[in-house]
Amino acid sequence: MEYLRHPNIEHQKQKVDELIEKLGLIDIRLQQKTADKEQLNPQERMISIKNVWDVVKTKLNNPETALDVGSGFAYGTVFLDMNDIQAIGVENVYSKNEQALELFHEVGIILNKVNKIDFSKSPAILWSNFIKLRSQEVTDLITMFYVSGELAINPTTFHICKRLLKKEGKIILSTEADKAAVEDIINKGGFVLPDGFSYEIIDVPNNFEKTVIILSKT
Repeated sequence: MEYLRHPNIEHQKQKVDELIEKLGLIDIRLQQKTADKEQLNPQERMISIKNVWDVVKTKLNNPETALDVGSGFAYGTVFLDMNDIQAIGVENVYSKNEQALELFHEVGIILNKVNKIDFSKSPAILWSNFIKLRSQEVTDLITMFYVSGELAINPTTFHICKRLLKKEGKIILSTEADKAAVEDIINKGGFVLPDGFSYEIIDVPNNFEKTVIILSKT
């Protein structure tokens, strides 16, 4: 389906570009307990997400709502909201949520805290373990930018996704692994999907997140 929903695409691009510029100017020290240091450069992460979006947006059936799972410092959540998609980030690490609030406050963006899925509060963050969500068919899109291995290999993850997605909903998984590595993992059974999904693997040239998997609920 052609990407038609949002008529003022140039204005959206300008907003994102302005945000990326602001993120490069702020002085903030993000902290996390994992070795995932790539999350700590807000400007680079937002550029990478923008590049991912540019290659997938025409394939997504014009989503109006999105759950950004494993949202970390809420880069993807804010990006989706700036593209007129009501977005809630789901993150189970409390310190990341608190730092996300501080980070985006520095650039004039207010993130809302929610205790349930409420897209009217977009952009918002929900402090929760994704696999414990109990809602059904609430969202058009689920994103996992820079997807964690823990989420990807947990078979429960995609059962929960299937339940949360509306009919013909989509999942975006982006990873720093190249396409050949992703295909090898899938072929060897390291990435197992539940019934009811088809998938497409897409290269993202010259980007930190080199590969995107789009999963479609059938």
